[in-house]
Amino acid sequence: MNPMDDELKKSLADGPLIRNGFSDKLQKRIVDRLEQKNSNAKKTMLVFGCVSTLLIAASILLTVDGVPSVGHDEIVVHKNEMTAFDAEAAQPYYKNQAEHGVRSAVLIGLREDHPAAGSSPAHSTYRTLLLAPEDGELRTASEGDGILMPYKTGFMRIASVTPLNANEDSQTLQAVTAEGAMPLTQPSSYYNKSLRVAEKLHFAGNRYVALSQTIRQLDQNKPSVYEYTWVKEVEELASSSINSTGIIRPVQDPHITLKRLYGESIQSSLKSLNTKVPQNPGSRLTAAEPMDDNGESWTIARKNGEWTPQIASYSERAADSSYGYQLKALPYKLPQSVVSYDLLPLSWDEIRKLQPNAKDAFSSPNKEIVGVVSNDNIVIFPFEGSLIPRPLLKIKLAPDESIVMLQWAVNEPYIEQWKQKGKLLLGES
Repeated sequence: MNPMDDELKKSLADGPLIRNGFSDKLQKRIVDRLEQKNSNAKKTMLVFGCVSTLLIAASILLTVDGVPSVGHDEIVVHKNEMTAFDAEAAQPYYKNQAEHGVRSAVLIGLREDHPAAGSSPAHSTYRTLLLAPEDGELRTASEGDGILMPYKTGFMRIASVTPLNANEDSQTLQAVTAEGAMPLTQPSSYYNKSLRVAEKLHFAGNRYVALSQTIRQLDQNKPSVYEYTWVKEVEELASSSINSTGIIRPVQDPHITLKRLYGESIQSSLKSLNTKVPQNPGSRLTAAEPMDDNGESWTIARKNGEWTPQIASYSERAADSSYGYQLKALPYKLPQSVVSYDLLPLSWDEIRKLQPNAKDAFSSPNKEIVGVVSNDNIVIFPFEGSLIPRPLLKIKLAPDESIVMLQWAVNEPYIEQWKQKGKLLLGES
């Protein structure tokens, strides 16, 4: 081999070309070598032209404004410091979903809190979405008012209603089997700016619900406000006497205690928390008030992508003489009888690193999709060992709207059954 050929070959094989393509020195050597070969000149010049064109094209592809090119699944961080996650997530949705093959369906229950406005008092409304695969894409298959909760072999419907026999405005939670019609009697307007009784749903799953109550009444001709929180079996909503007129005694209504759920072993932890037994409206705490070692009042709340138990500590507020509670975290996981599945395939810190605005997240039991919740929307991403920042679906959230239920169906025939039921009980989206 000609020594110049050998040197030229080594120069071309040295690795990625620099920003300005191949050097002047290298180009000169190519030309000098070609001039030495007088025979087949036209053929040689054609080869040189092709090589030059390919090398210049490669140089352009490898360099964009001095920044190395990246693969299809990567995004360059530009001056606005948009991350790869933000850039991909900004897309409406990922159209080519067939490669991910989603085999999950999820019922998402949402609560929207409305502030007092005009003659309307502060109140809450609810809706349920069924997300399921259809024609190779994840879609909102059904959507409707109220909470459609899987229960045993069927469904329960939970909604806020105003009892027809109430003397004053109120908004309470009721549950009926989903096959029956829900007697929604929510009025278009209220007589008072404040509800006498207002209930708000915080959790629904398996056979349990968590709710808060606000009760307003006159004590010795002075307006008083009482706030409570309870965990109940869903069927206990129907037997609640909170709707009845006259004296309201929420402490006597059926509810689930922590001791009943966890057994005797939790009592030592409850005693160390030094909480007092909640009192009915009209009562006042005394120094001799008995301690609550049964866990009478507690709730289930979303925190960092999971459902967590929190116990209520009650006290009278001196500022306005109201009676309410503060929540304390419990060092216990919720049993499967309450939450069948509640795991994330990546840590909460990882989610916040990818999406700093995330306030909640959830994933399917088969770890194929992850939902990231912000103030404005829920974005569903595929997950294959790591989060793939290509949205499969985006759901717009109203202001002050949050998740109160996440229930999953995995694989057939369960997904198709849910889709059929969803369209029947919720209506097509």
